[in-house]
Amino acid sequence: MFQLSNQYSELLEQYKIMAKEGYKRTDGSFVKNVYSDAEPHKFAEQIKKIVEYFNAKTALDYGSGGSDLNKTKLENGQKFMDYIGLKKINSFEPARNKGSKKKSDIVLCFDVLEHIFINDIPWVVYDLFKHAKKCVIINVACYEAAALLPNGENAHVTVRSPTWWLGQLECISTLYPEIYWSLFTSIGYENTKFLGVHRMKDRLDSNKYYQ
Repeated sequence: MFQLSNQYSELLEQYKIMAKEGYKRTDGSFVKNVYSDAEPHKFAEQIKKIVEYFNAKTALDYGSGGSDLNKTKLENGQKFMDYIGLKKINSFEPARNKGSKKKSDIVLCFDVLEHIFINDIPWVVYDLFKHAKKCVIINVACYEAAALLPNGENAHVTVRSPTWWLGQLECISTLYPEIYWSLFTSIGYENTKFLGVHRMKDRLDSNKYYQ
């Protein structure tokens, strides 16, 4: 369906170095503990509502970094997994050779796609849908990162507008019309916009052309 570029594996090697050795920031400082934050925590309320709506039991954390959402706790001390109502969260992080892609009710992909080379975005988005039984939930950063790759480039290699990412999902979702998808776009670390929950089948079943 889609083919990966050479840059996909090259970038993966860059991220493996960062995960092992740390990275430099644009301000000149150095960070040793790399990508260990549980990014979905910021969206716990919204994820909880989606999980409840679909009566989801399992999730795949696609690009989980160094965190394990089965164990992480929210600020109130409650386990994230218990709060949102899931029974099992599978982790997949290729930069750490961690986990595997197991088909799950929900696929979570938070702060991952902006790290993917632009040619490979369709392949990765297709892969997200491929491993979802009910819904894909995505958050993507639409701004440059503070982190730098080992080669000196910005770690957010694909910075695009929220509407550009919306278009990507609308296109790829035509291949999986039964799967719902939800998109959060961040134009700043604390500035996130929710672009709703959608399903292509609902548009196909509509008697209207203009959507």
